[in-house]
Amino acid sequence: MSAGKIKVLLVDDAEIEFRSLQRILHKFSKPLYRLDWASSYAEGLAAIRLNQHDVYLIDFKLGPDSGLDLIRCAREQGLVKPIILLTAYGNAAVDAAATEIGANDYLAKGEFDAVVLDRAVRYATRQARNMVEMERRLAETQAVIAKLQLETERRTLAEVELSNVLGRMVSEQEAERRRITRELHDNIGQSLTLLQLGLGSIKGCPTAGCGAAENAAAMLNITRHMSVELHRLAWEIRPAALDDLGLESAISQLAAEWGKHCELTFSLHLALGARRLPSDVESAIYRVVQEAITNVVRHSQASQVGIILKLRNNEVTCIIEDNGCGIGRDHVKEPDPTRKRLGLLGMRERLALIHGTLELEFTRGRGATVFVRVPLQDPSVTPKDDS
Repeated sequence: MSAGKIKVLLVDDAEIEFRSLQRILHKFSKPLYRLDWASSYAEGLAAIRLNQHDVYLIDFKLGPDSGLDLIRCAREQGLVKPIILLTAYGNAAVDAAATEIGANDYLAKGEFDAVVLDRAVRYATRQARNMVEMERRLAETQAVIAKLQLETERRTLAEVELSNVLGRMVSEQEAERRRITRELHDNIGQSLTLLQLGLGSIKGCPTAGCGAAENAAAMLNITRHMSVELHRLAWEIRPAALDDLGLESAISQLAAEWGKHCELTFSLHLALGARRLPSDVESAIYRVVQEAITNVVRHSQASQVGIILKLRNNEVTCIIEDNGCGIGRDHVKEPDPTRKRLGLLGMRERLALIHGTLELEFTRGRGATVFVRVPLQDPSVTPKDDS
């Protein structure tokens, strides 16, 4: 609005309404209003496009045209100034219609005076300003939402890329484990076998008290121990059974090896049979079971470990439970408590790469249970009905 005068445009096809409104506005002690008149829809639309007025009063009926259509058109063209609808009668239906198409208020003809008109203009002006502010804030909010969506998309792409990188790293790591295992078995293992044969022939020297035979016997014991350790190391890096025979055999060997070196009794319920899972799934589940047993041995003081492996509805489920001391929520004091947390984190990260999940349930003094679930996407793996 201008500093000293409010410019009002009346759009009405009856000149008498223009004269009547003039008389109402002249009752003010000061010339606060300047009234202009457009006598048709077309004149009103042309004046609205110029956008030179502060307030617009538009009649409900403009000859053959509708004032509601003019208001709607004005709003569609971007007019944000206050608009007041003038009607021969006022009710809730008119109010609703005016509000819906963008009017700020309405006045019933013959039922308002200068005070009511002035109040309506001030109300409509305030409401129009509020609408502009709301639209500004809405635009800002939408801009923030768009920015957040863009950041979310970028973060999602980054997470996907990170997941792909981690997946490639795990695959390359397992491939390197296979290579090292073959190297240990095929090359170093064969060399140790040949060395044992040579030392065995020297040990059989017929000369009584032969020092070389005694030394050969001692070295033969050393090479036998080295051979055992080499086999154990190769098995820990990657058991051949995991590639040759499958997950069930690898877990069975894992339990058997741990049973030789600790006082754990294993109860195995492995229900895959001869079926093979995708290589990445087998590797991930095996590593999780391996880490879970390691945690049991190091932390739980358990005597029994149960392992359940089953396939149903294209989902592999693996459960590892023990009867140890459990883990308190305040975390048991350990020489290296970070080790346990990193172990669980590593298991979850491995499973996440194959869309699997891990849940841990524990009660102090009553052991812990690890639940692993991995969905299968390979339609060639058909689950057996265990019911």
